[in-house]
Amino acid sequence: MDYPVLSHYDPSVTDETAGSGGDEQELLWGDSNYVLPGDEYVPASEQFGEEFIGAEFHETRTLLADGGDRFGVSTATFDTIEELMWMGNQGGHVTSYYGSGVQKYTSFQVHATQEVRHIHPLDEGILVLTQSILRCQLRRGIPIFTHTSSNMVDMQCMLQISPTRMLMGGHQEKLIDFNLTRGKETGLVRVGENGCAILRQHNRLICAGNPAGRIDLRDPNTLSIEHTFDTHSGSLSDFDVQGNYLVTCGFSNSRQGLTVDRFLMAYDLRQMRALSPVTTLVYPLLLKFLPSYSSRLAVVSPLGQMQLLDTIYANVQPPLTCLYQVATNGAMILSFDVSSTSQCLCFGDSAGSIHLMSTNTSEPQFNTFSRPTEFADPVESLQPIAFDDDLTPFSTIPVMYTGHPLLSDWPEELLKKIYRKTPSIDPEILRTMKMQGTIGYAPNPQAFRRNQVRKQYSPKFLQYSPPSLFKLP
Repeated sequence: MDYPVLSHYDPSVTDETAGSGGDEQELLWGDSNYVLPGDEYVPASEQFGEEFIGAEFHETRTLLADGGDRFGVSTATFDTIEELMWMGNQGGHVTSYYGSGVQKYTSFQVHATQEVRHIHPLDEGILVLTQSILRCQLRRGIPIFTHTSSNMVDMQCMLQISPTRMLMGGHQEKLIDFNLTRGKETGLVRVGENGCAILRQHNRLICAGNPAGRIDLRDPNTLSIEHTFDTHSGSLSDFDVQGNYLVTCGFSNSRQGLTVDRFLMAYDLRQMRALSPVTTLVYPLLLKFLPSYSSRLAVVSPLGQMQLLDTIYANVQPPLTCLYQVATNGAMILSFDVSSTSQCLCFGDSAGSIHLMSTNTSEPQFNTFSRPTEFADPVESLQPIAFDDDLTPFSTIPVMYTGHPLLSDWPEELLKKIYRKTPSIDPEILRTMKMQGTIGYAPNPQAFRRNQVRKQYSPKFLQYSPPSLFKLP
């Protein structure tokens, strides 16, 4: 292969020639206007020094999740109610992060040994599914209920089909119909020995995919099979539904065994027929539709490569290929999700890290109208007072009301209640009073001014009372 950009390089140059041209080389490298010949050459400053202006997404945050030194991130989900991002690892631990700044919000353990396989946000809290238990917790981390049964053998996925109904499937022969209000199983549906690994919802159907590559379209009310798609000959990796389109990715059988299928299988759910396959530049492992678009989706490979493509105009050569690389440092991508605004993408890898990619907006949001997140009350910081400060009043330090006796309270034997006596009437008023029936009239002796009154002193505590009012035992 000919590299015209490197054609000026002459490997036969000796050390003497290089030594004689040393000053010239330094001048060339020091000159900012000097460029190498060739139209294909792109300056390094444009490749690595600055962000590519035309890129739609950029990786903005990467952090090691709780337990990331031992376990990978098995699931990652954006909260559809509040501005939170949830992750669960292979050690049964769940952590939430607030906003695009990825501030840790809550962190709690769900199971001691089983990995977290699915997280579903509700209005009241979140549902966490492991291999054999279903846990409901508040977003603050307080558990509400834990459900286990003999029917939960190897669970994998769940789907909320109504405010009170939840479907749970896995690598088992039974699909569980769960009532969220009562917290009980209300029905079982046999799905075959291949089980149900992925559940997606259409406005008229329930899409259930098994690991063997078949997708069953079921009625939401009766859960009976209405139609079936045989997608991949080897195994089904992932699929998603948007509008009337269903797109899948998976594996095909070959002489070497299972190989990643480079084609995405697309289906029209209105006519129940297959569309033209979509070719990808990466090995598709996970895929998600972007909710803000009707037919645009993101495809992720195991090594962290992501491609954005359109299922309708996939055969039309785009002017710019939307291909991105997540900085996984060689780790495998295990989980992937898209926010409801399509402004943020999150990735979880086998090294225990969470990667957040967002658009070029100043403040990317997970949801268009998020409910305010409840935070703990901030701890009030008190202004320090010097030990020899005689001017600052003690009232600047707030005293919490505890309802218990204080250390400064005096004992009962040193306290005495003294009630204020009724002041006596001036004898001059009684002497000059004239009676008119039951009412007496007398001139004011003018002992005080109009704005003056006699001071009445009645102490509440003995330490402030005159010595004549009490006697110490």
